[in-house]
Amino acid sequence: MKAEENLPPLAVVVRVRGSVNVTKDVSATLRKLRLLRVNSSTLVRLTPPVEGMLRKAKDYVFWGRLDKNMLRLLLLKRGRLPGNRRLSDENVSKYTGYGTLDELVEAVWRSSSPAEAIKPVKPVFRLTPPKGGFKRSVKKPVKKGGILGDWGDRVGWILRRMI
Repeated sequence: MKAEENLPPLAVVVRVRGSVNVTKDVSATLRKLRLLRVNSSTLVRLTPPVEGMLRKAKDYVFWGRLDKNMLRLLLLKRGRLPGNRRLSDENVSKYTGYGTLDELVEAVWRSSSPAEAIKPVKPVFRLTPPKGGFKRSVKKPVKKGGILGDWGDRVGWILRRMI
């Protein structure tokens, strides 16, 4: 059995609410997740400690599992190198230890720590508000018709509109 099959799923976490009236422990959790601004996102592995952090910050973020195609799209459109350089095959080979963007995607996909594998690419992705709006409340959880919480494998639906 390969080691990568035992890895927890790769997920994207997106902050959708601001910092007004946020308690100190939730604020600290959002800082640890590197979600300092609205519409910023980061990649995490869904380990039990990370899932606990997501449950604590559930009123301010949504998250879901990524597939390789969505990871590639996120890195291509929103990944940035120092100096705000976009990711392309030539920039990836010039500034990172990988030859192409696909090699970087594969390394992040197989890594136990996406933030370490992605270096020197910035670990936070700045997204735009979704085209056409959220279509749901940003104050309610997914199960009650809102946007907050765990989207599972359906996160691509909203993430694609934010990239």
